[in-house]
Amino acid sequence: MKLVPIWFSLVCLLLSSSSFAQNADSIKNSAGAPLNDSMGNVGGDLNYENIGGDSFITLNLGFNMDLGQIGFGIQAPLRLLVNDTDPQSDPIGGVIRREDWDEWTDFLKILRFFRYGRKGQLLFVQIGDLPGATIGHGTIVNRYYNNTDINHYKMGFQLDVNTDYGGVETLFNNGFISNLIGVRGFVKPWSFVDKESYLNNLAFGLSVVTDWNAPYCIEGADAQTGARTGSCLPDLPSSTVVPSFDEDGNLHVNSTKAATVMGGDVEFRLLNTSILSLTPYIDFNGIIDGGWGLHAGILGVVHIPVISIDLSARAEYRYFAGDYIPAYFDSYYEIQKFSYPFKDELNTFGGGEQTRPKRKVVEELGKIYDQGLNGYYAELNLDIMGLVQLGASFDDYDGPYNSNLRMYLSVPALEVVQFGAYYYRHNFEGASDAFDLDDKSLFLVEGRYKFLGFMYVVLQYWRIWELDTDTSSETYGDYVPVDDWSVGLGAAYQF
Repeated sequence: MKLVPIWFSLVCLLLSSSSFAQNADSIKNSAGAPLNDSMGNVGGDLNYENIGGDSFITLNLGFNMDLGQIGFGIQAPLRLLVNDTDPQSDPIGGVIRREDWDEWTDFLKILRFFRYGRKGQLLFVQIGDLPGATIGHGTIVNRYYNNTDINHYKMGFQLDVNTDYGGVETLFNNGFISNLIGVRGFVKPWSFVDKESYLNNLAFGLSVVTDWNAPYCIEGADAQTGARTGSCLPDLPSSTVVPSFDEDGNLHVNSTKAATVMGGDVEFRLLNTSILSLTPYIDFNGIIDGGWGLHAGILGVVHIPVISIDLSARAEYRYFAGDYIPAYFDSYYEIQKFSYPFKDELNTFGGGEQTRPKRKVVEELGKIYDQGLNGYYAELNLDIMGLVQLGASFDDYDGPYNSNLRMYLSVPALEVVQFGAYYYRHNFEGASDAFDLDDKSLFLVEGRYKFLGFMYVVLQYWRIWELDTDTSSETYGDYVPVDDWSVGLGAAYQF
C-alpha cells in the first residue's frame, strides 16, 4: 500500500474575531481553488474567537479519508465560553455554546461529508457540506456553498447519474427540508441509434433550480425600542426604522418570493482524447418573473502526462435582459439572498449604491435596464505537477457594478514551505476597480513552514463578510468586511 501523509495539527496560539461561518475552505472555494485531494488526514485546531461580543475557545477535531470512489469526513467542533458579555447567553452546562447544538440538525454536522464517485462518473453522491456545487455549465448554479451560517447547519445532498444515453444532476441544500432545490436532466439522442457513434457527443439538457422561500423584504424595527414593526424596511433611508433581528442574531424576513431559474442547454464534444478535449455549448436561461440570458461558450481541457500539466479554460459570451443575473446561485448566494449590491439609478431606495434581497433586486434591475446587456466570462486553471496551482476567472457586463473576479495561487506540495493566496471580488465597476479592498472584497493569505522534522508554523490573514448587529453602527443590518489574522504551531506525522 502506498504510504500517505496523515496530518495532526494542534494550533497552540490562534487569535480570531470572526463571528460568521466563513472559514479558510469557504474562501478558497469562492476563489475557485480546487479542494485538497490527499488520501487521508486527521487533525485538530484550538483557537480563540469572538461571536456576538462573547469570547470562546474553540476546539475542532476532524478526520478525512479519500479512498478513490468513496470519501468521507467527520468533525467534532466544540466552543467553550470564556467571556460572556451583555446580553447574557445561556451556555450548555455553563460552558458550551448553546446555538451550536440547539437544533436536531446541528448533530448531523458531526458527519462533515460523505462522497461516492466523482462528478461526471456513472454515479456521484455527496451528503453534508456542498463546497463548490455546480449544475451543468455553471450558468445557473456555480460553486454554490450551503453552509455559511454558524448557527444553522445544513446537510446538503447531491445525486448525479451519467450514462451513455443521458442522465440527471440534482442539488438539495438541506436534505428533505431544503429551500434550494435544483435538477438538470440531459439526453444524448443519437445514443439510441448508435452509442458508439461520434454523434453521441451531442447532448441536450433542461434545468430547473428554485429557492422557493427566498427573502423578498426584511422586517423593520423601531430604532429606539427595537420592537418589530410588522412591515418591510422603508425604501428610503430612515433614522427611526432599522433592520429587525431575532434572538439568534438572524435578520427577520417579512415576506418571501420564490426565486426560480429555468434553462435549456445544448453541447457537442468536438474532441475527447487523453490529451485534449473541446466542448462548445449554448445555454438559454430565464428567471421566473425576471429576465432571460443567453450563454455561448467553449470549454477546453489539456492534459500533458509526461510532465504532468493540467490546464482547463473556458470562454463564454453572454447576452441577457437587464433583470437577469448570470449564475444566480453562486458561492455566496446564502449571503446575497439577504444583501445583494446594485446601483440604484432610479433613486428607488435613496440613490447611489444599495443592497437589498437578491429576489427584490431582480425586479428593480428590470426597471433600470430596458434593453439587452452584453458581457463575457473567462476562466483559466493550471496545475503544474501538483506543485503549483493557479487560476482566475473574470466576468464583466454593460452597466455599473457588473464585474466579478476570482483568483488563487497555491503551492501545496513543497516539503518545507507551503503557500496560498485567494481573492474574490464581486459586483464592482470595471477592471480598474478589480483590486480595491473594500466591502466587496474577500481574501485569504496563508503560509506553512516546517522548521523541524514534524513541527511547522502556520500563518493566515483573511477578510470575510460579517453581519453587523451593532445597533450604534451606521452599517447596522448590513454585511460588512472584517479583517483578521492567526498564527499557530502544528505537528505532522507520516506513515
